[in-house]
Amino acid sequence: MLKSMDLMTVQAEVLYIHDEAGRITVTNEPAGQAAPRLFWGHTEEGSVVRFREDMPDPVVDEVLQVIDQAGATEKLAGVIRILAKHSGINKIWMGPAFVFPQGIIDDSDAVLVTEENTSLLERGFPHLLSELHSRGPCYMMLADHMAVSVCYSARYNDRAAEAGVETLEGYRGRGYTTRAAASWAHVIRQSGRIPLYSTSWDNYASQSIARRLQLHRYGTDISID
Repeated sequence: MLKSMDLMTVQAEVLYIHDEAGRITVTNEPAGQAAPRLFWGHTEEGSVVRFREDMPDPVVDEVLQVIDQAGATEKLAGVIRILAKHSGINKIWMGPAFVFPQGIIDDSDAVLVTEENTSLLERGFPHLLSELHSRGPCYMMLADHMAVSVCYSARYNDRAAEAGVETLEGYRGRGYTTRAAASWAHVIRQSGRIPLYSTSWDNYASQSIARRLQLHRYGTDISID
């Protein structure tokens, strides 16, 4: 397995499009949204930091100085203070970053979404129908003659893919999500890429999925806009 800093670097490249200077521009999605002003991936080995392309160099230097020199409890507060002084704070997002184990086994009954069975998504996940070309591979769990849980590639490149999971409300807590995610991760591993998973600190259901899948936490994602 790659070291934590390497995994965090891989994740940053999966999440965002970078310009030639290493600044982030938009999210790595077909309809890319503006990147946050700061992506900060914290690991026990150090930090992976990315700034949006329009961030002034003096602000960048000030943030990096805090991250490099401040004590652990002072870093986040110091960074927020600097960015707030620059142009206010619109949003702060934080959560754990995980990687699926290398030996994950696909022994579930999840079904790969193909052109022949997309009708099974129509009732529960109609929004995915127009996105499948950019979300594959996508696995679904079936119940009551329809898809009730899905796991797909939310963002990806040639090195890694980040899982996106959705489960219909009436079918949660039955293990559907973990089974779909295990199949997805197995196929990503087979393709030679790294399967990643991240969530927010206040999404307890998503963190529970990570625990049941015995994912390895390699760091914490922080994005500030």
